[in-house]
Amino acid sequence: MIHLQQDEQLDDNREEFQLVFRHLQEQEVEEAIAKEIVNTVIKNWKEDEILSYEAVLEAVGDHIENKLKSFSRTERIQNKVIQFIGPTGVGKTTTIAKIAASLMLQESKKVAFITTDTYRIAAIDQLKTYARILDVPLEVAYSFEDFKKAIKKLNDYDVILVDTAGRNFRESKYVQSLKKMIDNGVDMDTYLVLALTAKPKDIQHTFDQFDSLSKKSIIFTKADETAQYGSLINIPFTRNIDIAFLTNGQDVPDDLIVCDAKMIRDLIIGDARE
Repeated sequence: MIHLQQDEQLDDNREEFQLVFRHLQEQEVEEAIAKEIVNTVIKNWKEDEILSYEAVLEAVGDHIENKLKSFSRTERIQNKVIQFIGPTGVGKTTTIAKIAASLMLQESKKVAFITTDTYRIAAIDQLKTYARILDVPLEVAYSFEDFKKAIKKLNDYDVILVDTAGRNFRESKYVQSLKKMIDNGVDMDTYLVLALTAKPKDIQHTFDQFDSLSKKSIIFTKADETAQYGSLINIPFTRNIDIAFLTNGQDVPDDLIVCDAKMIRDLIIGDARE
């Protein structure tokens, strides 16, 4: 009965469209988004086209890819100072190390670290370990004044990557302290780091909790720990923001992928092709 109710939402209830609609929902694409995607394909379907599940799936993939391209940025890490924010446990620090190693190896950039994460006991030690392995300087900022001094001290470096505390994002004081850091007069890009293993509704809620902060892009971690990728289109489609990187493991710097529209398309519809 639930499937029938869902199928009735489509403008054309032929089985081929229904099956693709269900696949999108199994991928945890939001119901309204899945409906909009499939109905757009139905609207553009030509009478003389052969109707098959594979053909509908490819058309859905094309629509997803084309729409995502409107959010995509050709550049990724471009600014001098890059701040990474997000809830606890998503893997911000490891992601920062991956990006640092990638910038150093592939672009020969001089990279430095700042951490403002003085909340967790092991947070500084973790970034210190990466800094030692990569042979890059690390400044610890216990206050806003420390942060400004660290930026000035590291001015000769090409890129400064800033790690922040992974506190409970529901704490308004935490979000406000991040906002103060962003609104400090320093020309700085901010990336929101989220885990693909989180429930789609929690991901949307987390994004909204950071809504007051100016964000350049999203980084999704733990792509290797899930088979549902719906959030890769839920967030861009509803929040008008692109996804810069995916991480798919713990190896530094190997498990870092520059994300684009085609990659997301393939992740969403890939399993259904098999």
